[in-house]
Amino acid sequence: MGVVNLGKQVAGFIAPLTIGFVIDAFDDSLNGAVWLLVRSFGVICFIAFMASKLGKENFMTENPRTIPAVK
Repeated sequence: MGVVNLGKQVAGFIAPLTIGFVIDAFDDSLNGAVWLLVRSFGVICFIAFMASKLGKENFMTENPRTIPAVK
C-alpha cells in the first residue's frame, strides 16, 4: 500500500506542474493540456489492454463446453 500511496502522491505533485508548463508553452491555451491528457490516457489504456491480453488463451479453448449465445 505504501508504493501505491507514493505513486499517487508523486502523480499529484507532477500532474499540475506538467499541465502548467504545457499551458505556458501553448500561450495560455488549454488545447495543449487537453491533447496531452487525451494522448497520455490513450497510451496508458493501450498498454493496460495489451498487458491484460498477454498469456491468455482464447475463451473457447479454455472452456470448450461453453455454448456461445450468438452464432
